[in-house]
Amino acid sequence: MEQIDLPCKWNLYEFTGLPDFFHWDRGAETNRIYSEREAQIEKKQNLYRRITILSLVLGIPLSFEIIGFPLLIVAFIFRKNGRLGNKLTDDLNEEQRQFRNAWYAHTDIFVEPLAKKFMNGQWKMYRSKRICLIYSSERVIYFDADEELLVVYNRENIKEVSRERLHTGAQTQGTANSVGGATAIGNTGVTVGGAQTATQTNTTDFYEWHFDILTDFFDYPNVSMVLSDSQSVEDFIGKAYAILKP
Repeated sequence: MEQIDLPCKWNLYEFTGLPDFFHWDRGAETNRIYSEREAQIEKKQNLYRRITILSLVLGIPLSFEIIGFPLLIVAFIFRKNGRLGNKLTDDLNEEQRQFRNAWYAHTDIFVEPLAKKFMNGQWKMYRSKRICLIYSSERVIYFDADEELLVVYNRENIKEVSRERLHTGAQTQGTANSVGGATAIGNTGVTVGGAQTATQTNTTDFYEWHFDILTDFFDYPNVSMVLSDSQSVEDFIGKAYAILKP
């Protein structure tokens, strides 16, 4: 652990000497593959779109001719929401998922070097996308790879720690089922009876966690993390709150 006057704020990449995503070996390769695959998929999507439009333009006027029906079938096959179109969408989503995985993994390369520089003894960390908090009973390291931000505090710089689970909205879905019957009265043509309707509604509430560390460091006094609601997030906040709260 190096002896550095704290608290302090730096440019993350300048301080660590580590590359940004696009100059990181895995990042550069992932970006190259993604760009190539994205271009290939978009080229096919444009081709399918032109085939669909041309088939409709020719097929509709000729729908009463023998050739019209096959043209409409071609338009149906190559439509945006058809099997081929959906396959391209799925392929693009997979490429985007692979890119995001590498994008977030790039954040992890800073954890060990920073911990070696600033931490003494046991420490914990939590990363959410491109932000990360490394903490112990002595110090706190916070960095944001997108903002190129690095800030480090001593424990005595922390003046308050707050946590709050906020309700962000709700979604309600309803279903209705009806059951009924009717009985004929003789030969009068009159029927009597009714139906019973059962209605069910399900409401899903949405939450997010706000975790804030307030310090006396003028250059960056507040570390604020807004995190999705999950058990892992709740566990992290509970542990960090217990260790860091003055």
